[in-house]
Amino acid sequence: QKRIHCVSNPCTVRINEVVVGVTSADVLFHLGAGEANANLPPGTRMERLAQHLIQQQNYYPLFPQFRGMNLDLKQLDMCTMPCQPDILLVPSRFNAFARPVLENTLVVNPGHLTKGTSGGSYATIQVHPMKREVLEEVSDGEVRIP
Repeated sequence: QKRIHCVSNPCTVRINEVVVGVTSADVLFHLGAGEANANLPPGTRMERLAQHLIQQQNYYPLFPQFRGMNLDLKQLDMCTMPCQPDILLVPSRFNAFARPVLENTLVVNPGHLTKGTSGGSYATIQVHPMKREVLEEVSDGEVRIP
């Protein structure tokens, strides 16, 4: 069996019934650097930054790009998300986190594997199959899964 697949950067892949979006650009940091905010509830910044990607259906919703970011404008259509992913992996220099955003997407910032001369962080994600009864209910109509 093939266990390794090469994909583009960014990319949207479907693994069984789970849609995963992945980019290596530090887009959360780039969005945050240009953000102006005031009087917002604490703890909502990362969710708000991640919402920009999902709502705009784009892995890099900035133009012009952040200073120092190499972005081939001829390939800009590759940054488009074909659908809302179930899991969105966006590594960033911000603290690592995993949070639900817009109810249907789990946004994961695994951080960077190395930080200077010391170790960084990474994420391990396990997706367990749904029970047959839940899948049958979903095929009949929309069901909210707790």
